[in-house]
Amino acid sequence: MNRILPLAGALILAASAVSVAEASPASDAWVSRTGAALQSQIGAAGLSDDGKVVQIRVKVAPDGAGAVMIAGTSGSRDFDDAVKAAARKADIARPPAELVGRTVTFRLGDSSAVATGAN
Repeated sequence: MNRILPLAGALILAASAVSVAEASPASDAWVSRTGAALQSQIGAAGLSDDGKVVQIRVKVAPDGAGAVMIAGTSGSRDFDDAVKAAARKADIARPPAELVGRTVTFRLGDSSAVATGAN
């Protein structure tokens, strides 16, 4: 039994690495540009100065960002809601077809946006 848990963990990590490794340069570029656009919108709304951080999950639609959901709270519902509203206003480019229907999680609110994963 003790040998099964480390093996299961290794398999999960290997599967995660495969999904990240299969991302195309176009997808990586879109995620990077989208993170920058989201962070810019958060900054323009005056929400990046107090050190709070929130994670949002963006459902990728054919024309850019679809649904925006809170994936990890900052601890302040008002801040989370303001970030979510600002993120919906961001100018998001049309994504590569391989990303449509998937979700990407971004860490926002501090000095830089970071994509933390794609499903």
